[in-house]
Amino acid sequence: MASKQVVGNPTPRVEGELKASGKAVYVVDVTLPGMLWGKLLRSPIACGRIKRIDTSKALALPGVHAVVTGADCAGLKIGRRLYDMPIFADGEVRFIGEKVAAVAAADELIAEEAVSRIEVEYEEMEPILDPSEALKPGARLIHPDVTNYKGLPKPLKEPTNDFTYITWGRGDIETGFRQADIIVENTFSTLVVHHAYIEPHSCVVNTAADGSAEFWSCSKVPYGVREQVANALQIPQEKLVFNLGRVSWRRQAFGSGLSPSSAVLIS
Repeated sequence: MASKQVVGNPTPRVEGELKASGKAVYVVDVTLPGMLWGKLLRSPIACGRIKRIDTSKALALPGVHAVVTGADCAGLKIGRRLYDMPIFADGEVRFIGEKVAAVAAADELIAEEAVSRIEVEYEEMEPILDPSEALKPGARLIHPDVTNYKGLPKPLKEPTNDFTYITWGRGDIETGFRQADIIVENTFSTLVVHHAYIEPHSCVVNTAADGSAEFWSCSKVPYGVREQVANALQIPQEKLVFNLGRVSWRRQAFGSGLSPSSAVLIS
C-alpha cells in the first residue's frame, strides 16, 4: 500500500514560478481593444468642504469621454459592512487622498492631463486626528448622517462619533491586579500600516449593452467587491462577473462573449 508523507516535504506555491519569472499576468497587464483609461483626482487636504468643482477644462480636452464627480452619484455609499464612504466626495472631504473626481479618456496621458485641469475650491477645516478628542462632548461630527447609514452594528439614537462600543473579557481583572507583582499603566499608539502589494491598484471593466459587466480587480475578496459594486450602481449582483488578478488573460478575454469596446481601466 503506497503511503504519502506530508510533513517534511516542500509545498511550493502554485503561482510561485510565474511571479519569480515575471510571467504572472496581473490586472494592470490586461488590455482590451478600444479601452478607455480612468484616472482619479484625490483630495490634497484632510478635511474640508467642497465649495466648487469646475470640470469644463477637462471636458474640453480632446480624447476625454467623461468626467464624474460626487454630484453625479450623490447619496450613494460603499463599504464592506458599514456603508459610510461616498463613491466620490459628496460635499466634503474627510481624508487626504479621498476620491473627488474621475476622468475617462482615450489614453492614460490624456486622462492624467484632464485630471490636472479639474479645478476644485475647498473650504479647509481643522481635522480631528485624535480619537479621544473625537469622543468628547461637543466634538464636530465626522459623519452627521451616520444614523441613516446601512450596516450599523446597532441603531443609533442620535449622530455621534462613537457609533459603536463593544467590550469583552475573561476572568476577574481586579483579582488579577491584586495578584500582580507589577502593574504598568500607559497609553499606547501605533502608526497606520498598509500591505505592501507587488501589484498596483487597478481595475478593468468590460460592459455590455444589457447592463451587465465583467471586471478584473486585484482583490482578495471577489464576492465582497461584487456586492459593493452592485450596491453602488444599484444593479443585481448576478449581472456582474468578477475575475481575480493573476489569471490567464487569454482564457478570460475570449471566454466571456462580452464586447470589449467599452472597457475602462482605473489605476
